[in-house]
Amino acid sequence: MKKQILFSIFIFITLLQSFQSYGQQEDKVRIKAARSKGIPGYRVFYSAPGKRVILTQQSTTIYCDEARQNSKTEDVVATGNVIVVDKKTKIYGDKLDYRKTKGEVIITGRIVKLIDEDVTLTTDKLYYYTATKEAKYLTGGKVIQETMVLTSTEGYLQKKELIFIKNVVMDDSVKVQHLETEKLIYDRETKISTFNTRTTITSKDGDVVANAGTYNNENGMVHFEGSAVVENEKYILIGDKIDTNKDTGDSQAFGNVVFFSKQDTAMIYADVVIHKDSSTFAYGDALMSKPIKGNWMDMYYLAADTLHSINDTTTQENTLYAYHNVAMWSYDMKSRCDSLVYFYNDSMIYFYDDPRIWAQKSQMTATTIRTDITSKGVERLYLNKNGFIISEDTIQNFNQVKGKKIIAHFENNELYKVDVKGNGMTRFFQLTDDKKHIYALNKSSCPSMSLYFIENNEVENIIYNAKHNSNVLPPSKIQKPDMYLPGFKNRFDEMPPREELLERIRMRTDLPDPMPRDPVQQADQIKILWNGSQVLNKFYKGEKLFDTSRLKKKQ
Repeated sequence: MKKQILFSIFIFITLLQSFQSYGQQEDKVRIKAARSKGIPGYRVFYSAPGKRVILTQQSTTIYCDEARQNSKTEDVVATGNVIVVDKKTKIYGDKLDYRKTKGEVIITGRIVKLIDEDVTLTTDKLYYYTATKEAKYLTGGKVIQETMVLTSTEGYLQKKELIFIKNVVMDDSVKVQHLETEKLIYDRETKISTFNTRTTITSKDGDVVANAGTYNNENGMVHFEGSAVVENEKYILIGDKIDTNKDTGDSQAFGNVVFFSKQDTAMIYADVVIHKDSSTFAYGDALMSKPIKGNWMDMYYLAADTLHSINDTTTQENTLYAYHNVAMWSYDMKSRCDSLVYFYNDSMIYFYDDPRIWAQKSQMTATTIRTDITSKGVERLYLNKNGFIISEDTIQNFNQVKGKKIIAHFENNELYKVDVKGNGMTRFFQLTDDKKHIYALNKSSCPSMSLYFIENNEVENIIYNAKHNSNVLPPSKIQKPDMYLPGFKNRFDEMPPREELLERIRMRTDLPDPMPRDPVQQADQIKILWNGSQVLNKFYKGEKLFDTSRLKKKQ
């Protein structure tokens, strides 16, 4: 859009350059008039009915009702319905004033209009300087080309740059694009447009707000910086700097990045976010947060060095990969591992490389772990190879289950059943009726067994599905080695606290818009305040979402 308008203005500069030749080679200028006369210091040329005053110089012709030439300075003033014609280009005005000593041409009028094929420039006063070949307007101008309109208070058409200043507005009624800024610079050699004041660009494809940036008219690359915000119907992207390819839609955001997906109400924070084709990468202290069941007061958080989200538009499958130093937190479940894969369509999460999961005072470890998630929360946990579950009871004993493969079943986010398949071993403590003392320790082993739990992680029953060995020890016979299965390791102290993950949230207090943004269509249900102080929806009861005093801030 900018390329078409700004390139067409070049024709106007070329036209005005003819006045320089007029000042230097007056012998080539021809003046025709119905009559002329000399007055002290001037020669005046007059028109007559059907015969206007005509000034010609090379390919340029000027028509007017009257022309006055200074005998000493050779300055020329043309008045009365002035028309300048050069090939397909025309300029209309009421008065043309050429000052040879200053090398300045001024065209004025109630409406000064330049027309070149499908381009129209209008103002009330145009300046052109023959020495520098530069032009300007200072009292407002408008450029129109087909469906595009650019207006500004001032315009400077220089040899290397075109500069528009104050109240710069660009509109395209077909592309439905609108730009507002205070200064726009176009480099004629590089074809790059630059703005360095707060600029807003709105279109049918999305909105952009930034303090500075560039647009390459040749390759469609756009660079925004200074609290840049990109928003469309699918997401909001905020960063210190954002690079976008208008042709491909690929984007890169750098520095205190905040990404909000309106489609799945997920927030991503990172040092760098790159969106290419159907993939989104987040690097550097990356964090994803998402409301559980749409309740913004019940969030889960996923942190990693790198997050990689793939939305396959062909298969409609969405997958999230997390790499290195992965930590996950929700009220009902916490975990750590080195890598993770989340298959959204199948509601399955795979944990790899020393995975640890903590839920309801239980610790679960294995070589790999898989979770099945439903609308009610976690439904099953699959512990594959070296599965180990540790559950703390009310008096801080550890009930333990070990096996080649373990399936933990949950109901309403409470552990109620554990199936062990292969090399099953258990240690569980039976408590007295008042739940304050050990009644007995059950030691058993069986290739296949099922354990049923009641509240507080207490084992209610064990069903052995094959031949088993079992031994019950009273408190007086229990020795320390009896209390732990081989490979027992208490890692509850590794459980990630929520504060650890919240430290990765980027606070964008530098954004000038203090109003909440509505991330979903149900504006009355969810609103986000970008300072992170609170989230409002139908579940909101006045609590703060988190303690903002501990978070990273971008001033």
